[in-house]
Amino acid sequence: MIVGTQSWSAVERSKAQADVVIDTHDFGEGGQAVVGEFSDSALAALSQRDDIRYIEPNGLVRAIDHGTRGTQTIPWGVDRIDADEVQHDGFTGRGADVGIIDTGIDSDHPDLQANLGTGQAYVRCGVQYDGTPCASTNGNACLEPWDDDDDHGTHVAGTVAAVNNTEGVVGVATSATLHAVKALDCNGVGTFSDIASAVVYVADQGWEVANMSLGTTFASQAVHDACKYAYRRNVVLVAAAGNDGPCTNCVNYPAAYDEVIAVSATTRNDTLADFSSTGPEIELAAPGSDVRSTIPGGYASFSGTSMASPHVGGAAAHLMAVGFNNANNITYDSNDTLTPSSYENPGGARGQLRDTAENIGLSEAEGGYGLVDVEAALAIGESGTVSVSQPNRTTWFTVNLERSYDNPIVIMNPVSRNGGHPCHVRLRNVASQSFQFQIEEWAYLDGAHLEETVHYVVFEAGAYTSSAGNRLEVDTMATDHQFTRTSFFQNFTDTPVVLSQPQTYRGQDPIVTRQRDASSNGVDIRLQEEEARGGHLSETVGYAAIEPGVFTINGVQFEVGRTPDVVPDRWYRIDFQQTYNSPLFVAAIQTFDESDTAGLRYRELTGSSVRVLVEEEQSRDSETTHATEVVGYAVIETSGLI
Repeated sequence: MIVGTQSWSAVERSKAQADVVIDTHDFGEGGQAVVGEFSDSALAALSQRDDIRYIEPNGLVRAIDHGTRGTQTIPWGVDRIDADEVQHDGFTGRGADVGIIDTGIDSDHPDLQANLGTGQAYVRCGVQYDGTPCASTNGNACLEPWDDDDDHGTHVAGTVAAVNNTEGVVGVATSATLHAVKALDCNGVGTFSDIASAVVYVADQGWEVANMSLGTTFASQAVHDACKYAYRRNVVLVAAAGNDGPCTNCVNYPAAYDEVIAVSATTRNDTLADFSSTGPEIELAAPGSDVRSTIPGGYASFSGTSMASPHVGGAAAHLMAVGFNNANNITYDSNDTLTPSSYENPGGARGQLRDTAENIGLSEAEGGYGLVDVEAALAIGESGTVSVSQPNRTTWFTVNLERSYDNPIVIMNPVSRNGGHPCHVRLRNVASQSFQFQIEEWAYLDGAHLEETVHYVVFEAGAYTSSAGNRLEVDTMATDHQFTRTSFFQNFTDTPVVLSQPQTYRGQDPIVTRQRDASSNGVDIRLQEEEARGGHLSETVGYAAIEPGVFTINGVQFEVGRTPDVVPDRWYRIDFQQTYNSPLFVAAIQTFDESDTAGLRYRELTGSSVRVLVEEEQSRDSETTHATEVVGYAVIETSGLI
């Protein structure tokens, strides 16, 4: 039995009442639990105490798979969720730690050895959960206590992170570190207590992801307490929905808990697998039918939601490897229940997986937010083009984004030059799913402007590395009309091109940003009003610092470069290194060779070149001659996710 407590005095009393104490759990903010053998009278006495939260059987959970073996030679699921595409772009999940709570992992499998980390056994290899020897260890030599004496855990581990080594199969995140947390025995069976211990153990090690391809139709408060404990510590919890289909409202535990991502299984035809459990708790769908992966001593194809879950676990590993947290919004109410807003808007990696899932036509109860899409989840931003005329100073236009962002940074300059009046883009209300902009003329003008075309790029704040090794840093800083030095949080090998733009609209006078002295570790940025005015309130400025070169990010071609110090107040042509079909162009002045207020304009954008000029305003005099400046730019071959 498991006795859940909410005080350490209740723990001591429960242990004193037990005939045999098997284990004690500490769930932190969630309380404690004592696992043991109790007489009926002892349980009756304990149930009268106010600091006893629950008393439940130490029930059993089982590995969830159908166990059929086929002849498939490639992991079709890895291809279907576009994990192979991100691997081609250099994303491997390196640096992420995934706890495989299962029957163990084959410690000497050639497709797993390079990615194996540490292990922990709550059921030793070769022994059943009740302590009796296994009838068979499936041919495994049990070299480690956490070795796989079944084959289920090894199969799950291979889908998460089988090595890209030209043999066998390839996992979703080929360089993530796998940790075997053996809580199921040689028959794929384990106790509530051992599962709870395993979940807490993963959290205490600081591992970012826990995959649980296991389940039961019986709820366990102890397991739920453990999941709350781990979730509060930013562990991404992923679990198989269950193989009770066709059925409704039949998602197994722990997948059914709010803290856990419940995964249903799909077929090669993007239909729901007939064995998959369904219900309102389903959050994501993933390939789960006839999935080929590793087993002790070889490879086999299994079917089950157990096979679907590690596709999501591997996707989560990718996100954690590039700097995502599990959730930015974890709040519990007075009943220790995750608040609706926390569940509905989790942010972080969980929110990213939801927001970028592919709609394959399943109902919410069948597929939740959709089929997990690793390539879309790893997209660092998006780009697009708008053409608008500005009727007056008070009109703002809204751009709705393709995905949701935690901390978006928008770069939207320069403006084309159809109208002769100087102008630039001003932003406001930069939010997770949209932003607003206007074509802003200087204050001495009337504010109305002919139709212009402007390109934009939106990045999620963070640090990234391209497939060719070019580094990109995106962040914000605060500045006013005085230069402020912002330090990069990484040292660049080459001096980066810096694209910057105010993200806020605190001061209503028109402004542009100017910058100078970019180096490998920082840049100076200021706001610049027209000459007749001068000062300005502090604004939040977003910047993207990108090492020059031609490279790809998520399959999207980028070209980043800077001109010599030769761009004047007359048209200057920039020739691209590559030829583009539908180029998007963003740029910014990199130097402060002359202090007169100036922005940048472009025209004649083609697949191989563009013309730019430095454009002064005329609030104080009619002179627009400007010293030459350096222009930094980025050309992007896409309109959509990056």
